[in-house]
Amino acid sequence: MGKKIKSKLFPRKAKESEKLVTTVKRYTRQLGIRAKQHQKKSEVSRQNAKIALQRGEKERAKNYLIQYKSYQAKVDRASNIRAKFDRQIEAIEEGTAIAQSGNFMAQMRDELKTIATKASPVKIAEIAEDSELYVSEIEEAGDILAGDPEIDFGIDVSSELDQLETEMLLDASGSMPNVPTGDLPTYISDVDLDSEEEEVHSKAKLQEEIEKLRKELSE
Repeated sequence: MGKKIKSKLFPRKAKESEKLVTTVKRYTRQLGIRAKQHQKKSEVSRQNAKIALQRGEKERAKNYLIQYKSYQAKVDRASNIRAKFDRQIEAIEEGTAIAQSGNFMAQMRDELKTIATKASPVKIAEIAEDSELYVSEIEEAGDILAGDPEIDFGIDVSSELDQLETEMLLDASGSMPNVPTGDLPTYISDVDLDSEEEEVHSKAKLQEEIEKLRKELSE
């Protein structure tokens, strides 16, 4: 009776684990999309900072560089979170494989018990060594979950501003215009990036609803 209950419970747990991994993978994909959007916005902000210097607007250049650093911090945060989830997913998948291997070893051990009277002591010793090996591998799998990097996201743009001014001096053949002359460059708009992000999120939401309906129909 106990074995029947056990055999019924394990498939359910396996399905729950697979469902969890699928959900987390979908979430990490969304983090990746979000990181790409922040990366694009950071590039636009830095480009606008250079344009502000060309226009002689140093204070505005600082503001754009602050936006640049802020978006870069968001990219780093999303990347770190995604990396941690990836490690956990790998640990779950590896742990599942190790658990399945341990299950096979347990079945073999039980079979050997039934013929213990015909088995030699050498074979019994081999089984014990193999069991210890799988226990060690399971403990090693737990070490994968250790560690969580921390990054200091300071908003100090002085070095970035110096770098941009140097680039401008080089572009102007060693001179920095005091008063802008001629047609001034136009700032880059990030409105299209927001529209693109909303479109990607809408597609991801639609795909999630389709998968949910498929699961309901298959059950």
